[in-house]
Amino acid sequence: MRDKDIPVGRTVVDRATAVVTEEWCRALDVTDPSPEDDFFLAGGNSLLIATMIDRVEQRLGILFPVEVAFIDGTLGALTEACAERLATAEGTTG
Repeated sequence: MRDKDIPVGRTVVDRATAVVTEEWCRALDVTDPSPEDDFFLAGGNSLLIATMIDRVEQRLGILFPVEVAFIDGTLGALTEACAERLATAEGTTG
């Protein structure tokens, strides 16, 4: 089910950023993450990333780019990859 709290008029980048950042904060119990923050260096583990992945997938209606989480697990990389997936799913460019 897609997230009903993200306004439809926002770009896919805005929506992906809002959802991924919110779920990142929720998983890691942080309030002000930086795009350069690494999920695992910030205290994350495989259970937390799995939970975050599930929540982001449900909220955005996409398949989360799991490989990005383990290759470049920064918030910025995850947000960008999710925005690309969302744009593809919606047939938009951002």
